[in-house]
Amino acid sequence: MITRVVVPDLGATGSEVRLVAWLAREGDFVVAGQPLFTLETDKASQDVEAFAGGYLRRVLAPADSAVELGAVVALLADSADEPLDVPGEAPASPVPPSAREIHPRDVRQALAPETGASPREGAAQRVTYDLPLGRLLDMYRRMVLIRRYEDHLYRLFLQGQVPGTLHQCQGQEAVAVGVCFALRTDDVIFSTHRPVGHLLAKGASLPAITAEIWGKATGCAGGKGGQMHLQDLSVGAYPANAVVGANVPIAAGAALGFKLRGVDRVAVSFFGDGAVNTGAVHEGINLAAVKEAPVVFVCENNLYAASTHVSLACKLADLAGRAPAYGIPGQVVDGMDVVAVYGAAVTAVERARGGGGPTLLEYKTYRYPGHSRGDPGNYRQKEEVEAWRRRDPIDRCRQLLVREYGQSETELDRMDRDCRADVEEAVRFALGSPEPSEESGRGPVYAERKGLR
Repeated sequence: MITRVVVPDLGATGSEVRLVAWLAREGDFVVAGQPLFTLETDKASQDVEAFAGGYLRRVLAPADSAVELGAVVALLADSADEPLDVPGEAPASPVPPSAREIHPRDVRQALAPETGASPREGAAQRVTYDLPLGRLLDMYRRMVLIRRYEDHLYRLFLQGQVPGTLHQCQGQEAVAVGVCFALRTDDVIFSTHRPVGHLLAKGASLPAITAEIWGKATGCAGGKGGQMHLQDLSVGAYPANAVVGANVPIAAGAALGFKLRGVDRVAVSFFGDGAVNTGAVHEGINLAAVKEAPVVFVCENNLYAASTHVSLACKLADLAGRAPAYGIPGQVVDGMDVVAVYGAAVTAVERARGGGGPTLLEYKTYRYPGHSRGDPGNYRQKEEVEAWRRRDPIDRCRQLLVREYGQSETELDRMDRDCRADVEEAVRFALGSPEPSEESGRGPVYAERKGLR
């Protein structure tokens, strides 16, 4: 397969920009997310990453040359000897105006101060396809389960069958699954007001989550929490926190507790781009950094805090660029690629578990629905949503399983049907569960003071 590399629209005022330098040579194998060439606009100079992996078979625009936006500047191929049957002069479809958000600009490591390395030296997020088949299948199934569940809840909500509101995560499944699969059962996560994907990725009970959304006694929080306060301590999923950014210092505290007790466990805090400017986030990350607590901070940058685009709230294009200010590593990763998400999370978790302290991971991702079920998302352009959907994490994982692992479409379809059946059974369980008793509403409110007068 031949992939055209085009000049993206990086916010240039004019249509012509300058290709300053190539960061790879013809014949080199590059991975998705690896910086490929440096582009200079009338606003800034920055590296542009490869949006797909493959061999750099042909460079069509030399270094230090003027190029048009949307022009084809190189051809990538799956193999080193694949015929280049795509003419180099073939016109490329213009990159949508939102391309800067559609793909991470680059996947680069904001290295800890003591390394002395430049960002480019630690640039590429290495995406490997050597995961065991069983592991990748499990990750794929979990993403499918999350998607089918969220989609089913949406349909029921429209029919007036789901009480309260919903904050859904369709499109962000790779972040939840990739991160949680890098953890052990006794490692803990702290989620947000959009917790379904995180809880299911960590292994929480689907029927108990569903019963909680319906406010039933069999719910994972006894019917007291609802959709925004899911929990399952048996798998290390602490109560989700609906206050934006509030779980960051809590996760830091849990991790510090692990360290003080000498317990080999790691905490993970999930939060969105809308949380990064809150005081709790700064204080929590700073405390964890100073104490070298075993915690990983995961920013799911889906570009919108409710309806506010991240560019209106922060001057940084990459939020992980704040990591050096805390004295910790930071990394920007393609959040629509579950393998890349998993690889970055494994490294961060190993660092935390080994006494190296926190890491700030920024996953560039996207939520297909609006902020909540009452939000139609009209502040976003249709083209932007469609462009992100073309990079759907489940579709990409499925293609990988078929192409690289030889899995049959029939088997993956069967897995999808099984997930749908699990979802329907969970809803039946919730609808048939009893309401909480009046007595259960009186407790537990206070912790028991065992051994104290």
